[in-house]
Amino acid sequence: MDVRQVSYFLAVVEHGGFSRAASALDVAQPTLSQSVRALERELGTELFHRVSHGVVLSAAGKAFVGPARQMLRSIAAVRHSVDSRGECAELTLDLVTVPVLAVHPGASLVGSFRRANPHIFVRIDEPDVDDGLHVLIRDGHSELGLSHLPLPRLGLDVVELGVQELWLAFPPGTDVGTDGPAPLTRLHGADIIGVPRGSWQRDLVERALRDHGIRTRLVVEAGPREAVVPLVLGGAGAAFVPRETARAAAGRGAVVRPTDPPLRQAYGLVHRPGPLSTAAGAFVAHARTRCATG
Repeated sequence: MDVRQVSYFLAVVEHGGFSRAASALDVAQPTLSQSVRALERELGTELFHRVSHGVVLSAAGKAFVGPARQMLRSIAAVRHSVDSRGECAELTLDLVTVPVLAVHPGASLVGSFRRANPHIFVRIDEPDVDDGLHVLIRDGHSELGLSHLPLPRLGLDVVELGVQELWLAFPPGTDVGTDGPAPLTRLHGADIIGVPRGSWQRDLVERALRDHGIRTRLVVEAGPREAVVPLVLGGAGAAFVPRETARAAAGRGAVVRPTDPPLRQAYGLVHRPGPLSTAAGAFVAHARTRCATG
C-alpha cells in the first residue's frame, strides 16, 4: 500500500466515480483504476462495487474511508514538519458538522479561517444524523467536529466555543401578543414545522415542550433545513430556528421572538485525543479567538 493508492481511493469516494476522480487528479482513468485494484488486492477485499451506473462503496470501503483519511493527515503532518516552506505547505482540514451549526457559526468561522490561511483546503462533511457526528470523529473520517455539547461517552476531547439559542419564527402577520419573549405555553395546539428525528434541534424542542406539558401539531417535517424559513413565510406553521436565522427571517417578513424559558445549548469543537494536524490546530486556535471576541 502506498500514499498514491490511498489518495486515488479517496478521490473516487469524494468525486463519486472513477472518471470524475481521474479528471480532478489529471490522471488517466485506467491508471487510477489499476491503482485502486492493486490496493484492493493488497487489502484482500473489494472497496467498491462496480455497478451499471458507476461505483458504490462496499462495506469494507466504508470502513476504510476513516483510516485512509487519518493516514493521509498523518503523512501530511510529517511532511509539513520537515518542509522548509512552513505554513505555505499545502494542508487539508477535515471538518464534520451538523447542518444547524454549519450555517452558524460554521460558515463564518471557515470563511474567516480561509482568509487568514489561504493555503489550507477545507473539506466539510455532514453526518447522516446529528448523533453520528461523534462516531465519524472517533473512527477518523474527519479530524474535527463542530458539535452540540455535552457529548456521548466516546473518549473525545472538547473545546467549548459558545451557546446556540433557538427562537420562534411565525408566519407574517401572526399576532403573538407581545414584543418580548414568547411563552412556550402559547404554542399549545399550534401547528409546528419540525426537523427530522435524531437532530439536536428536535430533541431540545421536544424535551422543552414535554417538560412544560405543551402539545403541538407537527404539520411539516422538513428534511432540508433550508426549507424551514420559506415554509414559515408561506404560512405552513411556526418553527424553532437559531437566533441568527430568525433575525434574517424577520427581514423577510416573519414574526420572530425569543422563547420563555430560553432554549439554549452549548457547542464546540471535538476531536480524538492526541496531537492535531497543523491545519486542525490552526482552526482550533482561530475558533477560540473568534468566539471569544465575537
